[in-house]
Amino acid sequence: MNFALVLPNYAQDTLKLTLADAQERFIQKNFALIAQKFNVNIAQAGVEQAKLWYNPNLFVETNLYNGYTHKVLPFGKQSDLINPTGGVFNIQLQQVLSLTSSRSKLVKLAESNVALQESAFQDVMRNARYTLAQTYGNLVNEQAKLRMLNLERNRIESLLTAFRAQLKLGVIAPYEVTRLELEQKNFERDLSSMNVQIAQDEANMRVLLSTGGTVYIVPDENTAASTNGPGLSQLVDLAIANRPDLLSAQQLIQYNQNNLTYQRSLATPNLTIGADYQRLGSAFPHYVGAQVLMDLPIRNKNQGNIQSARFGIDQSKTTAELSHLQVEQDVVAAARQYQEALALQQKLTPEYLQSIEEISKNATEDYAKRIIDLVSFIDKIRAYRDAQLNLIDLKNDLFQAQQQLNFVTNTKTF
Repeated sequence: MNFALVLPNYAQDTLKLTLADAQERFIQKNFALIAQKFNVNIAQAGVEQAKLWYNPNLFVETNLYNGYTHKVLPFGKQSDLINPTGGVFNIQLQQVLSLTSSRSKLVKLAESNVALQESAFQDVMRNARYTLAQTYGNLVNEQAKLRMLNLERNRIESLLTAFRAQLKLGVIAPYEVTRLELEQKNFERDLSSMNVQIAQDEANMRVLLSTGGTVYIVPDENTAASTNGPGLSQLVDLAIANRPDLLSAQQLIQYNQNNLTYQRSLATPNLTIGADYQRLGSAFPHYVGAQVLMDLPIRNKNQGNIQSARFGIDQSKTTAELSHLQVEQDVVAAARQYQEALALQQKLTPEYLQSIEEISKNATEDYAKRIIDLVSFIDKIRAYRDAQLNLIDLKNDLFQAQQQLNFVTNTKTF
């Protein structure tokens, strides 16, 4: 039974990428980022809308029916002002004015919303970039495991071929072949599970990179970065200075303060001024008048919205304090994760790595020469497989810990 090695047989194309290549492609093409960016554009359009003046209001009225002439819409020439035969006209032009510069306050509120949307965009980018790095590292890990498992399965398959030949000659017992076949099935099962996991991460990576079809992404295996990183206090300072979610929490306070200022300005009603002209519709044949209109703030002084804005400020301040604490603890946890991963990596001595490499090779040779029995052979190849998988996982753990630090500080720490 043959399984796919590194490349699935349904793949039509292969895309080899370094992490830097993947991140650049991600920023240029990721659909989630593009969609989020539209929120910034929408908020900027809101600023432009807030800057616009109120439109003037034009009112035109005429009589529909003349009772003297019994005509509908009488627009003829007017000759008798006592018994008018022509139409009556009433024209009014009005303009709304703000007594408290509420329009400029609305502009500041809209500008605060732009800042909020830009921070939200940066936070979406931060989260998506981290997901990309995680998936990238997992693919490196899984493809390395796949190669290792294939090599070991092929080693057992070669040994099985030789043993089946010896079985026909009666040199070895049938149970030895059967037991090796069972071990081969275990490798094939592990290979199948690994291929399924790779297919899922490949699909996730294609979504992140906005790549359709069945393009098979092969990440650069050299994912380990420098192990020299800043200290905890410096990491905390970097996070506080660069985390967009923390910045957004601070900007929300400013937004609510601007909202309070705007809501207070709405407590004073707008003033409407105007002029009107009436022909035959007033005490004079040609009447010209001036108008001043304003709502009387007797009961509704916008007090509910003002109170709501005050609560919004208090709420956003509490949220900002919580965000500050959360950012600090995110860094502490990520730094601890990194130190643990680094400590385990540094315990891997060259002698230990060399001894692992010799386990499988010596086990196969010793068993073929009948120096060790079948149980010892299977135990050794399992120990070798577990050791190799552990080495691959340790390398990925260090990479993921470094990416976690990049994520919680929103900086290229590694």
